[in-house]
Amino acid sequence: MSLDWFKSRGYRHFDLPVGERFARKVMNPNFVLNHSFLPLLHYTKSEKRYKKCPKTGTRTITSKDRPIKYASHRDACILSFYASEMNKSLDAHYEAKGLSDNVLAYRALGRGNYDFSAEVLAFAKSKAPVTILAFDVSSFFDNLDHTLLKRRLKTVLGVTSLPEHWMRVFRAITAFHYVDMEELKANVTISARLKEKTQDRIASVEELKSNGIKFHPNPELARGHRRGIPQGTPISAAASNLYMIDFDAAARAYCDSVGALYRRYSDDILVICDPAHATAAEAKIMNLIKAEKLEISAHKTERADFTGKGTVSGKSAQYLGFALHEAGPAIRESSLARQWRKMRRAMHRTRKIAERNIASGKSTKAHTKRLYRRFTHLKVRDDEGVRPVRNFSSYGRRSAAAFGGDQKISKQIKRFERVALREIEKLKKL
Repeated sequence: MSLDWFKSRGYRHFDLPVGERFARKVMNPNFVLNHSFLPLLHYTKSEKRYKKCPKTGTRTITSKDRPIKYASHRDACILSFYASEMNKSLDAHYEAKGLSDNVLAYRALGRGNYDFSAEVLAFAKSKAPVTILAFDVSSFFDNLDHTLLKRRLKTVLGVTSLPEHWMRVFRAITAFHYVDMEELKANVTISARLKEKTQDRIASVEELKSNGIKFHPNPELARGHRRGIPQGTPISAAASNLYMIDFDAAARAYCDSVGALYRRYSDDILVICDPAHATAAEAKIMNLIKAEKLEISAHKTERADFTGKGTVSGKSAQYLGFALHEAGPAIRESSLARQWRKMRRAMHRTRKIAERNIASGKSTKAHTKRLYRRFTHLKVRDDEGVRPVRNFSSYGRRSAAAFGGDQKISKQIKRFERVALREIEKLKKL
């Protein structure tokens, strides 16, 4: 059997990395039945959000914290295999229900976000006047109801009762435990290990217990709610799509009945409809999501109108990193600004390191190859030969092509590249 679902992971955890030999074992249900899952490892991924007020020009900075919990190597291998099996069942379900074009995230569709966005823009422009409604589900992964999730798993597997090996996997992502990374860092013994540049396991379960490290339960279960799955495991994405199968079918059926377009990318829901149906469509999505024991983030619900006149006035639709306007698309300002900040920080950091190393005699120049790879479209030479790079610059160029050679996106990317190349040239003169 193919192992196209397997990949080796280089991070450190409470066990050692595994190879294909172990991967072949996890395809045996009896092996999974005898496997003991380790606690997940938790950290908080914090992202700064910059927002500019269109009226005053005032920029506000907020922080969005995302709790990430990732599995040990052996557990991740098992969850990857079962995610692969779940995705096969989901793809068959989508095909049977006519939903293959409606559910976009976490699927091997051979297309990128720019392709999806270009399709959405083309539909909106061809059907204008239209209203574009964008919804965001509040705390999506934390609120997935376990009873509904289990029911839908049985549906796509075509069983009335889950096989025990599937139950073991189901419990691993619903009744999970985790260890907080900050608590490990606060422990003298284990914090020293975390600093070691090695692939050795951080600690055994016994060592964790003897050092007083707490195994935290699923926070929602601890509060008395049968809901919530971890964000960050190999099966989390597939499980989130699984949870939404009834919603997808109902939303698609409604949109078809009024000649609207329905798309869902994880917890981002998009509806494009006739302006006359906009209020009813919004109410329908709200009711359908409520039936799933979820909520729409009211402050994140956005509405944009295409008049059909091709004007540049009015609010653009924000979708998958792009600002979609009937006059044309653009890379979203916040997405673009994030890349500019990354580039400037990298240039500054490289300059500081180079100046220090040159002054101490450790080096005679600034090392810029990595900067070329990260911030330009130029081909690079490495152990694999000369090859094009995949970065924000190349992504932007593919995006422009997907939108039919859009000039605005091309200008955004070329300006970024010009500045990056100029800064690299300055570094080479140190």
